[in-house]
Amino acid sequence: MLFGSFAALALALFAAPGLNAERIDTDVHQLRAFTLDLPFIDEGFQMRHYDFNGDAVVNTLSHIRLTPDQPSRMGSVWSTLPLPDDYWKVDFKFKVGGKGGYLYGDGMGMFVTKERAQAGPVFGNRDYFTGLGVLFDTYPNSKHDFSTPFVMGMIGDGKTPYDGAHDGDANRRGMCEAYFRNLKEGSRCSVTYLKGIAISVQLQLQPKDTWINCFVIPNVTLPEHSYLGFTALTGDISDNHDILSVRAETLRAEALKDFNFNFDSMIAASTPSSHSSALGFVFKLLLVAGACGGLFVAYKKYTAESARRF
Repeated sequence: MLFGSFAALALALFAAPGLNAERIDTDVHQLRAFTLDLPFIDEGFQMRHYDFNGDAVVNTLSHIRLTPDQPSRMGSVWSTLPLPDDYWKVDFKFKVGGKGGYLYGDGMGMFVTKERAQAGPVFGNRDYFTGLGVLFDTYPNSKHDFSTPFVMGMIGDGKTPYDGAHDGDANRRGMCEAYFRNLKEGSRCSVTYLKGIAISVQLQLQPKDTWINCFVIPNVTLPEHSYLGFTALTGDISDNHDILSVRAETLRAEALKDFNFNFDSMIAASTPSSHSSALGFVFKLLLVAGACGGLFVAYKKYTAESARRF
């Protein structure tokens, strides 16, 4: 029974992206207009299909810096074209860090919204936005039963403000703890959307780490003609917030009709607390059993040697 439970859990975790790999390989369509990669600008020193705003600066050798490690800065980069309405997957590499040892912030966000390039208090984006916000929060404004940094998802309706005083408690549709700050090679985030079905967010904190199933938001339909944006904000405390690369893809229309989105496995994999607690309990149980076994072997060896002496 225990083996069966582990097998089921492993299957759910490996199937978590909800994508049929063979089908994706043949029917995927790269959205090159949303690609951001070195050197980020073209021959005319323009950023094709994106605008950058505020304090954002392009370093053609390494990154797009949304904010420097200085207080009271705000920057963003936004696509000039909307993402597809039915299905998309955005995979981006980012890096957050600075000199602050204990106090740093505030964080950054990835947005897919009806509005674009409007600066504001939600990690550099406007409040009352309409669409998706994936927020990377590095500074706690209030007490929580989880640690910071963390990643959370919010679906804005254009009427409800972001609960900044409580780090989005009133808006949170999913979250996970993730220490993505001051990692040498940066981290990756993959966000997948299927209209009316779900949004899935996964993280790879370092290049050789396994992917973390951060959260799933079910039953989501984003506004049509939504734009992709990356924003960041600093206040009295600060950090560098960098975008290292962005990739996007969709499915061909004929493939999307028959696409089997493995939603059940995504939901199963999006409850890290239950999985981690169950695995943690089993792991602790194995440690205790191993320790007891070791003590038993040592005791038997001790009694055998004592018997030889006498």
